[in-house]
Amino acid sequence: MTRALPIGVQDFKEIRDSDYLYVDKSDMISQILSEGVAVYQFTRPRRFGKSLNLSMLDAFFNLKYPKDNKWFDGLKVSECKECQEHKNAYPVIYFDFKDLDANSYELFLKRLSIKLSNLFMQYEYLETSEKVNRVQRSRFDAIYSGTTDESELMNAIDLLATMLRIHHDKKVIILLDEYDNPMHNAYGKVFHKDIVDVMKGILSSVLKGDESLMFGVITGVMQISKENIFSGLNNLEVNNIFSKDFDEMFGFTDDEVRAICEEHGHPEKYDEAREW
Repeated sequence: MTRALPIGVQDFKEIRDSDYLYVDKSDMISQILSEGVAVYQFTRPRRFGKSLNLSMLDAFFNLKYPKDNKWFDGLKVSECKECQEHKNAYPVIYFDFKDLDANSYELFLKRLSIKLSNLFMQYEYLETSEKVNRVQRSRFDAIYSGTTDESELMNAIDLLATMLRIHHDKKVIILLDEYDNPMHNAYGKVFHKDIVDVMKGILSSVLKGDESLMFGVITGVMQISKENIFSGLNNLEVNNIFSKDFDEMFGFTDDEVRAICEEHGHPEKYDEAREW
């Protein structure tokens, strides 16, 4: 049977539930677990599967999904016995920095506040958790309701990670997509440095490797220097288009493209696909 191509679908669960054609990149999970790195920064060109891979990591690790889900049946990671104890075992924060382009710094902060509020909505139970203290609950409510200030926005994801660790008594996995997008959109504008400072505050606070972090994965197109945006992080592993490890986890290999062409009945189109 020829499986439909998931054109424009970036949600791993939807691809698997709908039986779309999926090129197996699940070995990324076993590689991350075996390497033991605290924070990965993956930079690749657009349309290399970065968002889909983050969605896959969320589906595998997030404790909000049932452990007996079938999304990984028949994939490479299902052969990794050591990986199974980690399956759906951790609280996960999955946040993307898309759609934060703005023509002023104030509008950027407003849009960031709305996105963080939407993120906090997914963890509404923390508002009434007796395991976290009332100060944390108060700060949570301010971000949730969009009534907080700039400094609290920079520490919002770190606050959420701390509260999740305390509530679940488990370390937290942080997945951040398109981290470079706000800085790229603001490049050349008068408020560019202000946005860089906010992003520096967010990333440094949540990825500094404290007791709440199991591991973190951040993705983007551009590799922004450690000194500018990741100061204070000595636990960062930079992986780019020239890296040998994880190189087959992004984009398609020759064999994968050939298999797709054959499944769709056009093996003769392989050379044309390679040229494209």
